[in-house]
Parts: sequence; C-alpha cells; structure tokens
Amino acid sequence: MYRSIQILSLLVFSPLALLGNELIDYLKQYEGRWLGDFTIHSTASGYSETFPVEQRYWWEDGQLHGISVSDTNNGLQTAKSLSFIQEGKLQSEVITGETTERFFGFLRDGGIVWISANMQRANDYQMAERFAMEEGLSLLLTEGFDTYVYQEGLAHLVYRGRLFKQDSKQAGD
Repeated sequence: MYRSIQILSLLVFSPLALLGNELIDYLKQYEGRWLGDFTIHSTASGYSETFPVEQRYWWEDGQLHGISVSDTNNGLQTAKSLSFIQEGKLQSEVITGETTERFFGFLRDGGIVWISANMQRANDYQMAERFAMEEGLSLLLTEGFDTYVYQEGLAHLVYRGRLFKQDSKQAGD
C-alpha cells in the first residue's frame, strides 16, 4: 500500500495523441512547485489516510524531471520521476529507493490516464491526472486505484490528490 502512495504522488504524463511541440507545451504545465493533499481509502479494509504532498517539476535537456515528498503515517516518503519521449511515445519512470517503475499514458477527456508499462499490472492500476482552475489558482487533480490482496480477497485502494501550484511569492522563492 505504501509503495502505491509513493508512486501515485509522482506520476506524470504520457499523452500519445499529442505530437512535438504541442506535447512539450502540455508537459510544461507541470513545471513549478505544487502543494496539497492526497487521500487514500479502501472500502474493503476500512483503511483511510490523508497526507500532505509537495511536488516539484522542471524541464532540463528535453526531459521533465520531478521530485515528490509525502508525509504519510509511515513518515516521509520521497520519489523522483523522469519523463521523456521515446519512439514517439511519452514515457515516465518513477524511482522510489531501489525500485524503478515505468508508465505509459493516454490523453483522455482533457487529462492523462496512466497505466503501468508492466502489462501484468496494467489492469490492476490506473490513474488519471488533469489540470483545472479554482479561484484563479492552477490545480492538479489526481484520481486512481490500485489493487491489493487482503485476507478476504482482492480489493481496490482508491486515491485522490488535489495540489495547488505555488507562485514565486507563495513558494518563498
């Protein structure tokens, strides 16, 4: 479950339908500092947790880099990401400790739906991200689920993230 927290708090991008500069322009919306909360819930086990998250993204050498810090019940969790275009597809790698997971995404309904590059896991895990505006502030919304096994069988861990983009004054930069 906690591995899912790390991964979901950092995933970014993979709209296969966008091309060239249009794709880069879309990805550049992630650049900056984002602060907010994620909530994770399982109706099967009754588990629920809401925790603060900070994410930062920057564009360097044609790749989007990211770092995420989450303050969960298990303590501080960190993850890094690297997103790049390869063979016309945008791919993302999320690194947590010694583990690297790869993801592909699909542009859908004004956002991106993410699936694992590991096809055995692709049906058990999905996430969608989209940008929105609220009271003049940029918002990054995340919704998704992960499947896990517990004593009574399979269950879904549902999560929602709500992060606000910080401008230079808010970020203290």
